[in-house]
Amino acid sequence: MTPLLWIGLVGGSLGAGSALAILLVVVRRREGLVMVAGVASMTLSVLAGNRLVATYERPALTVIASVIVLAAIGGGFALVASLLAYVRPKLDLPTLPALGTPPRTLVVVIADMEAEHYAPGEVTKEIADLVDSGLPEPALSVVPFHYAAQKARYRAVGGRSPEQGQVMGLAERVEGRLDRMRFAGPLVVRCGNGSSLDGLLHAAGEAGFDAAVVAGAYIAEGYRANAERRRADVRVSGLSVSYTRSLWASDELARLVARRTLAVRSDPKITGVALVVHGQPGEYEHVNQPFDIQENAFANRVRLFLVEEGLESDRVRVCTAEWRDPGVTETVRHLAALGCDRILVVPACHPFANLQTLLDVPAAARDARVSENVRVVHIAPWGDDPVFAEVLAADIEEAAGGAPGTCVAATR
Repeated sequence: MTPLLWIGLVGGSLGAGSALAILLVVVRRREGLVMVAGVASMTLSVLAGNRLVATYERPALTVIASVIVLAAIGGGFALVASLLAYVRPKLDLPTLPALGTPPRTLVVVIADMEAEHYAPGEVTKEIADLVDSGLPEPALSVVPFHYAAQKARYRAVGGRSPEQGQVMGLAERVEGRLDRMRFAGPLVVRCGNGSSLDGLLHAAGEAGFDAAVVAGAYIAEGYRANAERRRADVRVSGLSVSYTRSLWASDELARLVARRTLAVRSDPKITGVALVVHGQPGEYEHVNQPFDIQENAFANRVRLFLVEEGLESDRVRVCTAEWRDPGVTETVRHLAALGCDRILVVPACHPFANLQTLLDVPAAARDARVSENVRVVHIAPWGDDPVFAEVLAADIEEAAGGAPGTCVAATR
């Protein structure tokens, strides 16, 4: 009987610690079940401990049992935290459209977008990417709290990120502007998850497609998008793949951002603008330098158009959303110090609304703690604006026609 009590004490505590870690990680609809399992495990541990104390009638045993309980709870928590590294994103390859007669060119829109709903596998991938960038690996004791923080961010926006829906809306607008006899799609691929670009292009070649055009729905090609392209260049054969030009050089998009900003300006002499770019963590800043250069070039093109419309040049600033200085907080505070009573925070290089534009950037602006007389206005990303669709459709036509600037990744 006594060995069973010890097993119940240790096993119940391990289960309680594991349930605590799982509760921080699991999706919301399963939290109740995990909580019940955790309470049951803790109840088993307490009952076994009470029986052991009553059986031996030694005061020191209470201390020993308490130490064992705490150690087992910590062990269960650490066990689950260590296993989280093996939780992967769900595989999700889009369905290929019909080939058509004659064979059409497949169009793929690739976007570096977050998951529509909270998923533990996505957080695992994000942590792995940050470690790969050179940042220190988080301790096991804090890993589950990273998942809890991301889950809380999704809850703060109603449980669903609008980014994927906006990308799908853009793809539909682009489809309406393409010749249906010539092009199939577009299909949407997310960077860095199971719906990989190389897997889709390989499937397209197997299905009989001769050519594909990949259009990037981002201002500059980030590390994950660049990795997708490199994998596709190496692994895809039997299919002619061309890429659209980078959007950072698009005057049409820069003017679009400027117009959306100017639509809410007031007196130019008291208006300040913070143009927000992404920024990159760790070593990514060094191995993917063109990303920062191109985003800054695009933001400065927007800045030029704003100045041409009457805003003062020293009151239009470029800042990063994270990882680099100056950040949003410092920039908003600086503009307020220059005498701006109305500060426009513009996600210049964020085409789509996501957790960063909805939560992180506004929080950073609030941290500036400017005077109550200063009004901070957040401009929404342009999403599936018709101008964006026109630019992307024109670039797809150009890439498919083999015009100058087309990048052929793999040929038959």
